[in-house]
Amino acid sequence: MRNRKNCRENIIESIGRNLDIPQDAFSGYAQIEICGNREATVEGCMGILEYSDSSVAVNTGKLTVRFSGCSLTITEMQGARTVIRGIITGIDFCN
Repeated sequence: MRNRKNCRENIIESIGRNLDIPQDAFSGYAQIEICGNREATVEGCMGILEYSDSSVAVNTGKLTVRFSGCSLTITEMQGARTVIRGIITGIDFCN
């Protein structure tokens, strides 16, 4: 089993090098794209922990990311991609 895991890690490293992707992109951390204070896209979302019009908390594996604001809605959830829209006034990162 360990050999299989090492093989997978080597393949991921090789793909990352060939595509010029930073190695920490594969380390279990989410990638978050913020458009102004109106939209946030989380790639690497593993689940929603809290959801209200003033707070959305998402599990990204290594971190919990909490968005605060008003009129917050989750407008898209596809695979590990989640889009949050509204007026975002704060973002907190917790272990």
